[in-house]
Amino acid sequence: MRRRPLAFCCALSALAAWASLFAPDTQAKPPEPVASCGQRGSVVFDKDTVLSDSGGRTVARFSGGESAVTLLAPPADGSAQALIETGTGHGSFRIRGLVKAAELRTFSNVSIPIVPGYVWLRPGVRVVAAGMSGGLSAGKVKVEKQISSPFNQLFHALADCSALTFSPPPASGFSVPGNARVFLMKVPLLDLYDQAGPQGRIVFTVQRSALTDSVRFFSTEQRGGFVHVQYGGEVGIDAWAKASDLQALPRGETSDIQPSSYTLSSPPQLQLEKTPRIVQTKRELPLRVAARDAEPPIGVIEPDTDVYVMDTVAGWANVLPRSLHVLPAGNLSFWVKAADLGL
Repeated sequence: MRRRPLAFCCALSALAAWASLFAPDTQAKPPEPVASCGQRGSVVFDKDTVLSDSGGRTVARFSGGESAVTLLAPPADGSAQALIETGTGHGSFRIRGLVKAAELRTFSNVSIPIVPGYVWLRPGVRVVAAGMSGGLSAGKVKVEKQISSPFNQLFHALADCSALTFSPPPASGFSVPGNARVFLMKVPLLDLYDQAGPQGRIVFTVQRSALTDSVRFFSTEQRGGFVHVQYGGEVGIDAWAKASDLQALPRGETSDIQPSSYTLSSPPQLQLEKTPRIVQTKRELPLRVAARDAEPPIGVIEPDTDVYVMDTVAGWANVLPRSLHVLPAGNLSFWVKAADLGL
C-alpha cells in the first residue's frame, strides 16, 4: 500500500513557540503538543541518530527502524536542528526533541525550482529542510541539497510546504531525445545562460567535481556559439552554455542518467535469551529518563502501546517500546511508574 505524501504546512506560529516547547515541567504530565499543521509521516533514521532536548542533553536515539514523526518546526536561524516529535497518538512513544535536519529523511515531492525554468531539484531527491524564509517569500521552506558528483556544490531553493515529503515518490526518469548529441563539460565552472547570443545573461553556474573527468549534457540545438544543454540527474538543467566550454561527442553516443537512490537500515530486533514481559498501556503515561518524580518527563507513552518491561525498581518500571523504533541514549533508561502499568 502506497503511503500518502507528507504535506509540510509549516506554520510561523510553530517557530514562535519554539522556546516554550521545552519549558521545564515537573508535573505528572508533560505539556500538550502544539499544533503542527499535520506535517506527519514515517521516517527511517540512520541507526543511533540522536534526539536531544533544548539544553543539548541527548535523551533518546533512533534504532534504524521506521518511526512515526511529526515535524514541529524546521531549524531556527543560526541552528541546524529541526524540532520533531515521535508518535501518532496511539501505540507509540511520543518524545519531543531536536534532531539534525540533515538526518531527517526529507524528499522532494515535485520539481523544486532553483532558477525557475532553468535549474531545479527533481522529484524524489533527498533534501534538507534548512529553515523558514522571510520577507516576500515568507511561509516557504528553505531547502538545501549537497551534491558531490558529478557536480560539487550546495544547491539552495525555496519550496512550498507541499513540495516536501517523508515518503520518496517513485524516481522519475530522464528522457533523452532520440536525435540528441552529447556534450561534455570539461571546464571546472560552467556558466548557464537564459538564451543564446550576446543578449543572454548568466542565470546559474555549476561546478564540476574534482573527482569527475566530465559531465554529460544532451542537446538538440546549437546557435551562435551556444549550445542548448539539458541534464537530468538529481538536479535538472535546461539552459544554454557556450560551445567553447563544451566538448562535442560524435553523434549517436548517449548515456542513461541513473536515478538517485537511498538505503534503509535493518529493522531493530530485541536479542535476549528470554523475552521480557509485555504490557499494553490503557492511557497516556509520563515518560522519564530517571526513576524519580523530580525528573521532568521527556514525553509520554501513548494509549494502546505495547511495552517491554525490562525491570522494576522501587515502584518504577524500566520500559522499551515493543516496536523498538526509539531507544534511550547512552546510559539512560526509559522509566514510568510501575503502578501506572498495573504492576
